[in-house]
Amino acid sequence: MGTLPNKADLQQTNIVNVDQHHKRITTNSLQVAKHFDKRPSNVNQRIASLVKRGRLKVKPSYYLNKQGKQQKYYELNRDHFLLVVLGFTGDKADGYKADFIQLFNQVEEDAKQWQAHRQNVIEPTKTCNDSTARLILELKKEIPESRKPELLYNHIQKAVNKAATGNANTKRAEMNSEQLKLVKWLEVRVHEEIERMRALNVSAVDIRQSILDTLKANTLAG
Repeated sequence: MGTLPNKADLQQTNIVNVDQHHKRITTNSLQVAKHFDKRPSNVNQRIASLVKRGRLKVKPSYYLNKQGKQQKYYELNRDHFLLVVLGFTGDKADGYKADFIQLFNQVEEDAKQWQAHRQNVIEPTKTCNDSTARLILELKKEIPESRKPELLYNHIQKAVNKAATGNANTKRAEMNSEQLKLVKWLEVRVHEEIERMRALNVSAVDIRQSILDTLKANTLAG
């Protein structure tokens, strides 16, 4: 088990969050308590009552209080949230409900846009990899004793990631929409440059070096 968060961590996050896979959208019971001016224990009791009556299916998570003791909280998706706050009444409560729902809608839309950008990268990555595969075969003929051919996939992808995000080890799931758009552009350009130089009968060794140097200089996006 990793280190548990503390209360401040959970209350300082965005009111509505999306997970690292850009799919699961949640708030948490501490945020609900804070914004609806409720005690966290009272919100937990409300959730426990709904679970006991079969109205809600949600498992508790835990954080550490100031004394280092584990305390219970819940992650709530949109449906969970609506059930929990249904009984909260008054103009202020109604305003908070509307604010939370608007945030859920916005985060959900952002997640959909991210998924669309992620999907748009798949085909350029495949095309880039196909060109790289052909280049690898030619490299193996030119430099059969070298490990450079077998490492080329990894080197190009890391170079693309670094050009797009500043970090070669950034995973696609961790990139934002703008970074994914840049990855798509870079991979299209890598494919085009490999094929252009192959058509000019440039040696595979020189193509490899040119692609990596250009990515390193981040000029393919220019």
